[in-house]
Amino acid sequence: MNDGKKGIVDIDIYKSALLKQGKSQKPVEVILGAYHSMVEKIFAVFDGKCWHKTLERRIFLFPTPNDAIDASLLLLDNLTTFDTKKNQLSFPLFVRIGVHEIEIENMTDVPESERGKFAQGSLDIVGVLQQNCPIGKIAVSREVIEKIKGIKLDIFRPTLTPELSKMRAFVLRRQPFMSHEEFLLYGLHNEQKLSIPAIPFTTWNNIVPDENINLATLDEILEQPLLVILGESSSYPQSPISSAATSDAIGIIEIMAELSNVEVTVGIDQWEDTADLVSDHNILLVGSSIVNTYAFALNDIIKPVHFVKAEGRVFDKIVVTSQEGEKYFGPHTLSPRDCGIVTISKSPFNLDKTLIWIGGITGIGTHAATIFMRELIHDPQSVLWQRTTKNIIHPIGCVVSASKDKGSCGSNRLRIRGYKILWMVDREGKTFEHRRHQKKQEAI
Repeated sequence: MNDGKKGIVDIDIYKSALLKQGKSQKPVEVILGAYHSMVEKIFAVFDGKCWHKTLERRIFLFPTPNDAIDASLLLLDNLTTFDTKKNQLSFPLFVRIGVHEIEIENMTDVPESERGKFAQGSLDIVGVLQQNCPIGKIAVSREVIEKIKGIKLDIFRPTLTPELSKMRAFVLRRQPFMSHEEFLLYGLHNEQKLSIPAIPFTTWNNIVPDENINLATLDEILEQPLLVILGESSSYPQSPISSAATSDAIGIIEIMAELSNVEVTVGIDQWEDTADLVSDHNILLVGSSIVNTYAFALNDIIKPVHFVKAEGRVFDKIVVTSQEGEKYFGPHTLSPRDCGIVTISKSPFNLDKTLIWIGGITGIGTHAATIFMRELIHDPQSVLWQRTTKNIIHPIGCVVSASKDKGSCGSNRLRIRGYKILWMVDREGKTFEHRRHQKKQEAI
């Protein structure tokens, strides 16, 4: 990497405007000031000098691209400690970092007031790298990667992010986990953790869907750019993730076949590059927290409906939460074993996108949930009216059970042809049963 070219780093805070919500200006300025001071001190160790500032974005110049990479790696390692000890903002502090090479003759002679609009090809490239970098990682140009040798090369991989894949750019494989992420991922094998992207928004209050988003609007959401994430059988004996059922995918294939969406990408939970696509797509997550690593990680965030999880283990039981308290479905309850769930929320990866989660205690439960979902897509009003005495609600979470044809109850080797709705809840925590009771009271 000793060809006379220098290193350039473009770094910005992901969703920095959201960090400031609910906080007075003074504490925000103090915390962000401490962050920028930390960045400058770490980068100075590698002779990095700030060339331009815009809001929370910074561009640094380094003696070599190798120095730029080393500085960026050290910064990520220090961010976890900073977030735990000093960040009192509304969300964890994640960055996006782009690294490229540049010939910087006369760059320092450009007046600060003109640097924001200064035209230079390498500046454009490093900007694209940063803006399209997966959250919490480092995106590196092909030109820099080709000059890296040894163990450092092994920590980067090709990226699937559309804009960066056109450039044949690479992205950092690993990422330091924030304390809240360690809690969500506890129990997973280290290699499985590598496949999970940074999770910026980790409470239900963060991701409650807007009033105009609910299970009755699935058809609109599924016609937008969509990432379908399927589970794959785990290869780690001590992992809490077990083998995925082929039946988990059957109903999804049937649903996709009926849509006109040409912008559908399918990923496997254990493919590392699936993580590159989560922040720019609506997500259809398929499978329970028992068979899908993403579902395992996000399980506790989806507060109204999820699978029972404790100390890094997921159990074959569904727990729901509403204004009426908690309720359980599955084995050792009054409900059938083959239960499934369908939920909708904002995406924990990007609040401007939507997460749809469909999964079952068994493959049969998942299949029943997909049948319910398919009917919702075709005629949501009819599906919801039918079971609410013409009093349509707007659910964001649902539990269903499989409905089998007469004569097939003793066999699990026949196609599921129907479902039964057991429970529904809206964004305010009101359940189907609660709404029905409320209607009766009004009638009296």
